Amino acid sequence: MNRKHSPPNTSRSFKPTARPSQPDQPFSPATKATAKATGQDTAKATTDFLRRRKFLAGGCGLLVGFVAYNYISIRRSASEDVAPRDFDFSTRYNATASTFDRDVDRTEWMYGFAKLRKKLIQKAHGNVLEAAVGTGRNSEFYNLNQISSISLQDQSKEMVEIAQAKWRKIHPEYERCRFITGSALETLPPPPGRPEDEGYDTIVATISLCSTLGPSLFLRNLAGHLSHRNMTTQASVAGASDSKESLPARILLLEHGRSYFSWLNKFLDKSAPAHAKKYGCWWNRDIGKIIEDSGLEIISSQRKHFGTTWSLELGLPAEAKGEKRQQWLEDTRQKIAVLQAEVKQEHEVWRARMWAEDEVDRRSKELEAWRRKQREKMKKQDP
Repeated sequence: MNRKHSPPNTSRSFKPTARPSQPDQPFSPATKATAKATGQDTAKATTDFLRRRKFLAGGCGLLVGFVAYNYISIRRSASEDVAPRDFDFSTRYNATASTFDRDVDRTEWMYGFAKLRKKLIQKAHGNVLEAAVGTGRNSEFYNLNQISSISLQDQSKEMVEIAQAKWRKIHPEYERCRFITGSALETLPPPPGRPEDEGYDTIVATISLCSTLGPSLFLRNLAGHLSHRNMTTQASVAGASDSKESLPARILLLEHGRSYFSWLNKFLDKSAPAHAKKYGCWWNRDIGKIIEDSGLEIISSQRKHFGTTWSLELGLPAEAKGEKRQQWLEDTRQKIAVLQAEVKQEHEVWRARMWAEDEVDRRSKELEAWRRKQREKMKKQDP
């Protein structure tokens, strides 16, 4: 016999039995501490993750923006087939000296170049030569307590004048500083008060290989002006105030050039001639190959920004030390003379073309300015 289950009692008089309430049990101190620590760890991990994501996204955004900005500005400013490869545009700096700092401030800020400059420059010691000093963007970073003298050199007279004014403003009381106008591919004077065969303890060159003719020969010539004796200085060692350290002569380099990545190198190669015409800088040079061709020894190196930025310490090879130094310099000067003779005629042709293009641009701007004044004059005459 089948029985039907009766429906549950849902009348108004039905009241479900509630479970007896349990009093809240307080957490023990140990449990509270564990929960708090777990929550903090989770929050910290989440924050770190978001920061990494934000940093990566920001870095990629800056790179894309920088590439796009340079690509557009270069396309606007230069024509195709601007110049033969490695054409010497260094004379551009005479015309751009007054606006150079303003032009490069944005790029150097994006790449954090101030920190890279400071870290490198504070290694300078003894008698210092800064080659291709430009407008003196390293002046504020020198530790004058470990410098005996400093010589600032550049082939652009306008750049040297700006560097001198900047140095006097930053270090008004420092007197052991001199300024040299001339090419770093030529014979350089010895440190102040030193004999002709005396070299420098530190030679600094930052963002210079991109704008010089024969960059590997540029480095060889600088190396020939390094001191081949070690400098003994007071060492700042805790608990050993009388201890001393031996500091060998070094070339300190901060440079930019080709990347680790082929896609970025393609962009650098394609836009290099136009960029060089506008800024006087070949930004697609192979820094590693340049140093290899120079024959100098790499003491330390670091690369950043997808491998385009190089920070290096270079030392003298065995064939440039002692009695071999003079032969090293003579061989270097002969190679420089051969290179200059090879490119002289070609460069003269392209300099004439570049001058003609600049003259056309200048006259076009003057004509446009005259037309604008005439239009304004006519507007004022109309009733």
